[in-house]
Amino acid sequence: MRFNKAMTGLWLITALAGVPSLAATGVPLPAVWKEHRVNFVYMGRTSRYSCDGLSDKVRAMLLDLGVRRDLRIVAIGCEEFGRPPGPNSLNPSLNIEFSAPALPDAASKPRHAGDLAPVDARFEPFTISADAFRDMSVGDCELVEEFARQILPQLTTRDLKQDITCVPYQLSGSRYYVSGDILRALPAVEESALRKSRMPK
Repeated sequence: MRFNKAMTGLWLITALAGVPSLAATGVPLPAVWKEHRVNFVYMGRTSRYSCDGLSDKVRAMLLDLGVRRDLRIVAIGCEEFGRPPGPNSLNPSLNIEFSAPALPDAASKPRHAGDLAPVDARFEPFTISADAFRDMSVGDCELVEEFARQILPQLTTRDLKQDITCVPYQLSGSRYYVSGDILRALPAVEESALRKSRMPK
């Protein structure tokens, strides 16, 4: 199993090992919405993105991995109306704030009201690969490489596998495939039914 750094406590590993049903993919288990703040820096040499383009790609990957839809992304180093572009305009960076399901950690303290709110979640398989339906191509190889390095470790994953080879300045020979299980919140209808089933009769 591989979880993000905040979730590597011995108590958690022991608990999951002692209750096999909680570790099974698809089985609901109690979790929390944990807030994350990431300064994402993209310095790819093959593909260039506008601020909107980079924001849209990263937002799509985060939503596809189950983060809460109220995420906020602010691009830095963009050309502003009436002003010259900044020094990083060819490689804009992103300030990202998002909440994602995480396993409870008694040592974690909420950043603000609402952070670490309870949610029912389960581990589900995920992949990140070249996929025209998701608007992901071989040209996004370096972006996926940086996403896997800077953002993916913030999410609660396990059995993570990565096969990423990005050849600078050319598409030939580049490839990426990231897979594993990710902790994802239950759909609202399913979560509501689960909570009702827990109520005393």
